[in-house]
Amino acid sequence: MGIGLTSRRDFLVGLAGLALLPLLPGCEQRPPLRIAAHPWPGYELLFLARREGWLSEEQVRLVETSSATASLETLERGTADGACLTLDELLRARDSGLQLTAVLVFDVSAGADHILARPGISSVRQLAGKRIGVEQSALGALMLHLTLQAAGLDCRQVQVVPMTPDNHYQVWQTERLDAMVCYEPIASQMQAMGAHSIFDSRSLPGMIVDLLAVRTDLLDQYTEQLRSLTSAHFRAYRHLVHNPQDAAYKLAGRLTLSADRVLDAYRGLQLPVAGANRRYLQGSKAQLLTTVQTLSPIMVQHGLLQQPASLKGLFDGRFLPAEDF
Repeated sequence: MGIGLTSRRDFLVGLAGLALLPLLPGCEQRPPLRIAAHPWPGYELLFLARREGWLSEEQVRLVETSSATASLETLERGTADGACLTLDELLRARDSGLQLTAVLVFDVSAGADHILARPGISSVRQLAGKRIGVEQSALGALMLHLTLQAAGLDCRQVQVVPMTPDNHYQVWQTERLDAMVCYEPIASQMQAMGAHSIFDSRSLPGMIVDLLAVRTDLLDQYTEQLRSLTSAHFRAYRHLVHNPQDAAYKLAGRLTLSADRVLDAYRGLQLPVAGANRRYLQGSKAQLLTTVQTLSPIMVQHGLLQQPASLKGLFDGRFLPAEDF
């Protein structure tokens, strides 16, 4: 049977209605969530997930930057909606007026952040009067403060040389520096050039934590994307655990390390699963609240924060997967 005049009209009207659907309020497709990240082993699982097709670029777009400083600049300019940052960087960003909330713990540094020195300098005490390269982010400054404090020195006893990760090699090769604060993968690359570690984050347990921080006002708008992102991160984590050689090979390019060096870099990190993430981020007894209460007065004392860190809206664990595996 053919379609009658009345039913054909209804059919065409129906098609017209479908064509208008994208124009109706609430039906337009939301742009992807933009996340800024610089090279660091803890963040690279997101890039592995993207490479393997586990993270849809229609939902989440990764914005590649050269440093934490550059990632923060993308947030300030509004060209990113979130960024991969350390806890102290997050606190400093919030202190400057950026309303951000941490929704995922990538890692806790346990040896992946270093103070590297030239041959002949074997202890932090020997840095007195020396030139030390430091990225002027919260992490670089905090790492230097805590390291010198542990050795009974302060910043007035050293010469601080501001620098960014993308010029570590050039500055080091000019021999203008005696030491530098750096992290993986740069630390491994610098050690291959003759630098050696005289202090690392194992001496600062639980203090250096890497997080995904997202604009607080976007959390409810991007619930689906954030859940997709955290699931993709943990899927990449499982791949690293169960197929380390394959994962290391795929991670090596962006980290500019050989595959065996990639695995060495991860040995300096604790990578919390979803359950551990919930303990870090959820509720009034979230473990990271204790860390913030320790860090905040130190950062205020050293001028890294203008006022004690506010805990309101600092963490949100509702986008994490329900189960670990």
